[in-house]
Order: sequence, then structure tokens, then C-alpha cells
Amino acid sequence: MKSFKELSSTRKILIIASGILAGGFFMLDDQDESYAENGGYVYEPGQYSNDGQATAATANQITSNPSSEGGKIVLYDKGLQMPIGTYTIPEDWKLSQDIAVDPNTNESARYHVEISGPQGELIRSLGTTKFGAMSGISFEQGLQRALSGLQLEQLRVGNLEQDPKAQQTLMKLGVYQRLVNSGTQIQCLKAPVSGYYNGQRYEGFVQINKVGSQAGSLTVSGSIAPAGKLASLTKVKTMIDESYSLNPAYEQRREQIQQTVMQRFNNFHNQQMANSSAAHQQRMANNQAAFDASQRNISEMNQLRDDSYNSFMDGMRNSGSYNTNGYSSQDAFIDQIHERSTFNDPWSGQEMHMDGQYDYNYTNGLGDYYRTNDPSFDQNSLQGDWQQIEPEYPY
Repeated sequence: MKSFKELSSTRKILIIASGILAGGFFMLDDQDESYAENGGYVYEPGQYSNDGQATAATANQITSNPSSEGGKIVLYDKGLQMPIGTYTIPEDWKLSQDIAVDPNTNESARYHVEISGPQGELIRSLGTTKFGAMSGISFEQGLQRALSGLQLEQLRVGNLEQDPKAQQTLMKLGVYQRLVNSGTQIQCLKAPVSGYYNGQRYEGFVQINKVGSQAGSLTVSGSIAPAGKLASLTKVKTMIDESYSLNPAYEQRREQIQQTVMQRFNNFHNQQMANSSAAHQQRMANNQAAFDASQRNISEMNQLRDDSYNSFMDGMRNSGSYNTNGYSSQDAFIDQIHERSTFNDPWSGQEMHMDGQYDYNYTNGLGDYYRTNDPSFDQNSLQGDWQQIEPEYPY
């Protein structure tokens, strides 16, 4: 799986990337819905000044028709209040659009673009749909969902095939290469469609930009016309696609917003990581404190038992009822608790307590001991006079 930074880099390209689909400018974003029609913005030639703003008109100049010789249509982002780009449509063709990007998130709040011809031709954006395991939608389901936006009854969809012209358009705008360089797979696909629109038979095609392999997004546009008029529609669609010009200031603005969004996320992510690390350190400290307290309790309980036993034995000795030369069962019990053995040391004449309990024990009579569980051990292999000695047993 890609890391967040890799995904974010790809998503940044998708958000900023420009593509011509559905006879208009389609931002590769995650907006899935179509919205109510709105008036198209038309600007006179003059295009952009150095800061990317339209020079000869403002967003208040709204019409649905370009001039008799055709006109430059400007797609306008109401959210950022900037022109996105321009393209030219023929006379008697109408544009409706409603585009708005949220300046706080760089996400598309509204995206609707539709161009209609004088003989019933229709070029429409069908939105962008995510697919893959995370979204729970397969590529086929996402495509079917997008195609419902054509509003064709008895819809028939032909086989998908590569769309070289769409790929060339994306390459011209720099979108294709930027996606490929980021390690993202992109396919430009096309399929014929047919059906009935308002009771009249229509035919046309859909174009799909598939970004990603097993998971990603698909951006879809549809171009349909009454039966017999598809050839002229295709010609107009190609002309519109090739006329597109991107506003570089808009792309720059989207990049700036995305950098701010990413910085905001990184700050949040880093703070979450810091909080998580601090919480983990506190949990570890609490666990260690609990363990230390438990060990102290065990040690104190052992000491209390030893003190109680020694007090009892002192009382027995003081009363004269206890044989101080003997090794009692209570002594053996204490040795079991401490996992030790007691020897009557011939060197010192005193009891010698030694950790561990072994089957075979040897001493050289000089206070040195050798202990083992190996029955084949030969004490003669040691330097000096070593003799086997048995630990004390209760009488």
C-alpha cells in the first residue's frame, strides 16, 4: 500500500490536473454529483493578463451564446472567484456551468458543465467516482453509476477501447506525464453508447479517464446526439477539445491551497503521533511502577515471614525447648522457600547456606564447594582433596 505522502502527491496532481472531457474543462476531483444548470460565462478575446485574470470581461457578464463567429468560453470557479480556462464553441451552441472549489479544502463543492447543440446534441460531464476496496465500489459499478447521468432509456454500452485522442489532450496539458511520473497508472478509454432520450433515439460515446489500477478514480463524460448526427457532434467535440487553454494562475492557486491543506494535515498528524508517543511512554511508566510495587510487596512478605520465623525460633531457644544443634523441618521449609541448601561446613564448623539445590555436592574441607547434577562427575578431576558432602536434612 502506498504511504500517505505518496497518495497525497498523486491526489495533488489529480486535484490540480487539467483535462478536457465532455467538451469542457473537467477537474480530476472527487465530485460525483451533477448540479442544476447555471448561466455560462463568456469573455471577449483578450484572454488573461499576467496575473491570470480575464482582461476584457468580468464574471457578471453572463450569456448562453457566443458570437456569430463562435466565442471563447471561460470556465469560472465561483469558489475561488477565478477563471479556470477557455475554449471555443460554435455559434448556436449553449453552455451551462456551475463550478465551485472550497478554498479551505481544495475539494470540489459543485461541478456541473454541459454544452448543448442546436439539433439536440449534448456534451455532459458525468463526474468523478472513486473505485476500489476502500470505497466498496468496483470499476464497473462506478462506470455504471456515472452513465446514469446520461439519462438515456434502454441504454446500451459497447466495448471499452483505448482513446488515443484523449490521451494526447492530457499529454498536451501536462496531466498525463505528471501522473505517470508520480507512479500512477492512467488509462484513457472510450465506448459507444445508444438509447432513447425524450422518446428519440440517440447515439454517441463516453470517455473515461481511469486513474489507478485496482483502486483509484474514473472521470467520465458523455457526448450524445440524435441518430444520424453523431459524425457532426464528434467533429465539434474534437474542435472544442483542441481549443482549450488553461489559466496558469488558476493551477498555481490550486497548488498553493493544496500545500496549505497538506501542511495542516501534517501538523495534525505530527501532533497525533506526539500525543500517541507520550501516552505510550506514560503507559510504560505506569506498568513499570506497578511491577516495582509488586516486587516490593513480595520482598516485604518474604521478610515478614523470615522475621516471624526467627522470632519464633529465638523464643524457642530462650525457653530451652529447642535443640540448637539440629536441622528441623522448619529449617528445610525455609530452605525450600529460598531455593537453597544448608551444609554443616567442616572448615568453619558452622552452617553454610548455598543457593540452589543439587544432587551431588563436594567440598575440599577448606570452605570451597563444587555442586552438580551430573552423576558421572569425578571429584578426583578437581585439584585438592574433594569429598562428597550431603546437605542437612531434618531430624
